[in-house]
Amino acid sequence: MQTSTEKVPGCDECGHTFRKIALLIITGRIKAKELVARDGRDLWDGLTQRYGVRKSARHGGSWHRRMMDVITEYFEKQGFEVIPEPFLSKGRADLGVYKDDYIDLFVEVGTTSAHKLWWNLQMLTNSKILLVSDERHVIEFTCRDDQCDMLRSPQLKRATIN
Repeated sequence: MQTSTEKVPGCDECGHTFRKIALLIITGRIKAKELVARDGRDLWDGLTQRYGVRKSARHGGSWHRRMMDVITEYFEKQGFEVIPEPFLSKGRADLGVYKDDYIDLFVEVGTTSAHKLWWNLQMLTNSKILLVSDERHVIEFTCRDDQCDMLRSPQLKRATIN
């Protein structure tokens, strides 16, 4: 879902921003992968049940805070450092997930600005952006490397959800 706190004329108010994101995918400048939990499970090792996410109203302040807690605990259990609200090329992400020898991961929980996403997909290098729409659906974007190529390096490990 898209939201905008700062309207960008010609970007957040029209469908062309989504077309621009699609062009980044089609031209190979970024990769996109949808992850969907199956069989009534979540993507976070059952942590959403422990935090009572399913009992809360989705996409409200309480849901957002609980999902951020779930994601933080999920990655911290794997030895990652999780920083709230790291700066991006444009704006801030909800969470930054870091570990030596791993690609930086920036997490957006719930709604985000389409223009901010498009801008950061173009400008960020050697990183991933994870859009968490709910506890069972995620879209993972892989941003290009410093040479404007897709990441191909086998030595860089991925911070991913299982």
